[in-house]
Amino acid sequence: MNPTQKQPTTPGALADLTPADILRCAARYLEIHGWIKGTYYSNQGCTFPPACAVGAIGMAAHGRLITIPAAHGSGARDCRRAVDYLTDYLSDLGIIAYGDDWSTAPTDAIEWNDRDDQTAERVITTLRAAADNYDWSHATAEQLETYAEHEYANESLPTREGFLAWIGAR
Repeated sequence: MNPTQKQPTTPGALADLTPADILRCAARYLEIHGWIKGTYYSNQGCTFPPACAVGAIGMAAHGRLITIPAAHGSGARDCRRAVDYLTDYLSDLGIIAYGDDWSTAPTDAIEWNDRDDQTAERVITTLRAAADNYDWSHATAEQLETYAEHEYANESLPTREGFLAWIGAR
C-alpha cells in the first residue's frame, strides 16, 4: 500500500486488542454461549451459537459469526494471531505435537478442542492460562517497573500472579 493512501483502521476499543484480550473474551464467550466439538459453530441458527475454541476466538475477534474466522472478515488478522498464540502455547506445554509425528497428540488448536477426552472447563481454563502467559511474556519494561514500584510501595514483593492481577485491574 502506498503511504499516501488511507491506512485501514479498527475503530474504538477493538483497535488495541491483544491476543490475550481475544483469548479471555473467547473463554467468556464459551461460558455464556456453550462449547462444542467438530465444527466452529453449532447449527442452531442463532446469532451467538455454541462454538469450539477457535470459533469462540473468531467471535471475540470479529464480534459476529464468520464462517471461517481466521480467513475472512475484518478481524481475521486478530483471530489468526490469537489462534497462533494458543497453538504455540499448547505446543510449549507439550499438549500438541507441532510438526512431530505423534500418533496420539493433536497437531493444532482445532484437533486439541476436538479430542475425545476434552471438556469445556479444560478449554476455558486453557484459554485463560494462555492469555495470562501472553500478558506475562509480552509485558513491557515500563509495565514491570511500574508494577514493582507499586508492590514495593505496599511493602510486598512482586510476583507473576500479582502482575497479572495488577494488569487485569488496569
